[in-house]
Amino acid sequence: MSWEAENWARQQRTGDPVTKAVLVGIANWMNPKGDECQVSMRRLADEVEISVRTAQRHVQRLAELGFIVKSDAVRSDGGQGWNSFRFPGYKPPRVSHVEPPAKADTPHDNLTGGEGDKLTPPHDKLTPSPATDCHGEGDTAVSWEGSDKDNNKPPIAPQGAKDPAEKRNRGSRIPADWKPPALSDLPPAAKAKARQWPTGAYEAEAEAFQNFWLAEASGRACKLDWDKAWCTWINRSTGQILRDARSGVQHSAPSSTPRPAQPAKAHDTSRENGAAAKIRTLVKAKLGDQQYDRWVAPSRLDIDAGTMTAVAVSSFASNYLRDNFANDLAQAMHAVLGPDADLRFANEQPPA
Repeated sequence: MSWEAENWARQQRTGDPVTKAVLVGIANWMNPKGDECQVSMRRLADEVEISVRTAQRHVQRLAELGFIVKSDAVRSDGGQGWNSFRFPGYKPPRVSHVEPPAKADTPHDNLTGGEGDKLTPPHDKLTPSPATDCHGEGDTAVSWEGSDKDNNKPPIAPQGAKDPAEKRNRGSRIPADWKPPALSDLPPAAKAKARQWPTGAYEAEAEAFQNFWLAEASGRACKLDWDKAWCTWINRSTGQILRDARSGVQHSAPSSTPRPAQPAKAHDTSRENGAAAKIRTLVKAKLGDQQYDRWVAPSRLDIDAGTMTAVAVSSFASNYLRDNFANDLAQAMHAVLGPDADLRFANEQPPA
C-alpha cells in the first residue's frame, strides 16, 4: 500500500464520484514505491462495492482521461492474470538517504580542550575570550570601537546574509491580455478532460477564469504561474461543465444559418402493452417532463414474463439510464409487475 499514491488519487477530479472511487481503490493496492499495482477486477469491484461490469466501465473511463495505464497480465499457464495499473501523472516522493557522521574514536569533552583532541574548539564557550569589548565591572553595554566608531558606521553584515529589504516573490495578478494555452500544450490529465468539453466551452471558461481573477481583491489573486492555475481550474470545473452540457447548456452562440430539422432518434413504442404504458406514466410523474422526454421516452420498454428490458437508442444512453434512472424504473416496474420483476438494459439502433 502507498499512502502517497492514495492521497494523490483523492486530490484528482474525475467528474464522477464512482470513477473517483475506482481511482482511489486502485491506488489502495499500489505498491510502496507507488509505480505499479496488480489487482483483479473482481477484487476492485468488491473494494468499491459495485459490479464487475461497472468497474470495467469506469476503469476504461480513467484510461481515456489519462489517469491510469492498464495492461493485462498473462500467467505462466497461459491464463488471464491480474490487471496491472500505473499512474502516468503521479510522481512518487523522493527519499534521500544521508549517512550519519562518523563518530570519533577518542572521546572528547565539548567544554574543555584535551591533548590530541582535534574536535574541541580552542576556547571554552563558558570562558570569555581574551579579546573582549568589556573591561571590567560596571560595563553594561558593548559597542564597536576603532576608527569606525567616530564615523557612526554600522557593522558590516556577514557574507551570504539576505538583504532585509528584499521581498520574497509572491507572484503577480493575471494580465489583462492573458490567453489560455493551446489545448495541445496542456498536461495530459488536463488535456484529456478539456477534450470532453462541448464546442465553445474552452474559450468561454477561459474568459470566466480571467474575469474572476481580475475582479478578485484578496491576496490569493496573485499567482506564480497562471497557466498552471488554469489547469487546476480545468480539473475542478470539468464535472460541472459536462453536467451542464447534458442539461442543454450551450457555450457558443447559435449559428445564424438555420440547420435543417432532423427527426429525433427514438424507438417505435406503438406496440408496447398496457403494463408498459402504466410504467411510463409512473416514471414520467417521478422524473418530470424534461428528464423523461430526453432519456426515457426515446427508449422502448419490452416486457416478457416478468422481465422488463429498457432498450435505449445507443450504448451511451443505455449506460446513462442504468446509472441515473435505474431506481426510478425499478420502482415503477415493481408497482405494476410485482416485486419479483427483473429489470434489464440494452441498446439498439433505431431504424432509419
